[in-house]
Amino acid sequence: MKKLLIIFSLLVFSSIAVANTSPYTLINQVGDKLFTDIKAVNKEGKATETEMKGIVRSRLMPHIDVKFVSFKLLGKHIKGLKRDEAVDFINAVDDYLVATYASALLQYKGQEVIFEELPVSDGSDFATVKVVIKEQAKPDIDMHFKFRQSKDGTWKVYDMVAEGISLLSAKQKEITMRISEVGLAQVTAELKSKA
Repeated sequence: MKKLLIIFSLLVFSSIAVANTSPYTLINQVGDKLFTDIKAVNKEGKATETEMKGIVRSRLMPHIDVKFVSFKLLGKHIKGLKRDEAVDFINAVDDYLVATYASALLQYKGQEVIFEELPVSDGSDFATVKVVIKEQAKPDIDMHFKFRQSKDGTWKVYDMVAEGISLLSAKQKEITMRISEVGLAQVTAELKSKA
């Protein structure tokens, strides 16, 4: 079940950059294209990590607000951040996400995914889409994808809440604590080494 959550958590950070498209439509489009590509290369479970990284790069990364996620992960350590440090950290987060998602996607076995549109308050820059993952002989997995609307009108996913736990908040606590212990340069290097 944990691998399944990881697989679908990559939708947390993905969207299609189309202005005035609802979060519900975005998550459906991203999911359809992503899993169509995976099925094409992962016949009989023979896809390589390199092939999967290519899918992640082409389908997800152009639509991820890596900068926003990176700054959220930095938390209190964003104060006094130099431009070159920020660029290095953002690039490390980008590489880390690609590697993490590619590895998780190698486990995809064709589970059914149902997206449920939730109402968006007028004028709100935030929205949520509920996702139910169904697998035979196993309980349903409910998740909530959190969207944020940018100034240009595009909606992008910035977090996923699974079993009441925000993945962004959990990772932020881990990263900020590690930065306090060993410094930003070391954490950046650690993220790059996991890519």
